[in-house]
Amino acid sequence: MEKSSESTHRLRDNRRKYHRVKTQNLISYFSFDDSGKLISHGLGIALDVSKGGILLETPDPIESGLLVLTATDKDKNFVEVNSKLIYSKKTSIGTYFCGIEFIGIDERVTNFIAKLIKEYNFRGNNLFITLKKTLTGSIENHGGG
Repeated sequence: MEKSSESTHRLRDNRRKYHRVKTQNLISYFSFDDSGKLISHGLGIALDVSKGGILLETPDPIESGLLVLTATDKDKNFVEVNSKLIYSKKTSIGTYFCGIEFIGIDERVTNFIAKLIKEYNFRGNNLFITLKKTLTGSIENHGGG
């Protein structure tokens, strides 16, 4: 009998060094080769975060191991953190789950995590409802609806 991905995910979580916190934040990523040359970039949604890393869902696979993750908080403050790709796995719906480990757990990483969690809680925990409200408000403010 095959285990569901949800139960497999929970089993994997039980072995984790750090507690994971559910989130849903828009994250930009920049992927670099070993010489520091930018090889790809894109957007993903952070599904959970811990002191050690982040689970990012992306429309395309992330191919390089060295990453810079960036996000903005509700006050439009820019935050970034260095990280490395641990795995990239295709989901049943065609997106990718990317397990990413933070490099050098320091104050910058701690601030990045805190801002993601605060932003998630500030938005009412749902990125898509927030985006819809933002877009709807934008349309209404410009006479479109």
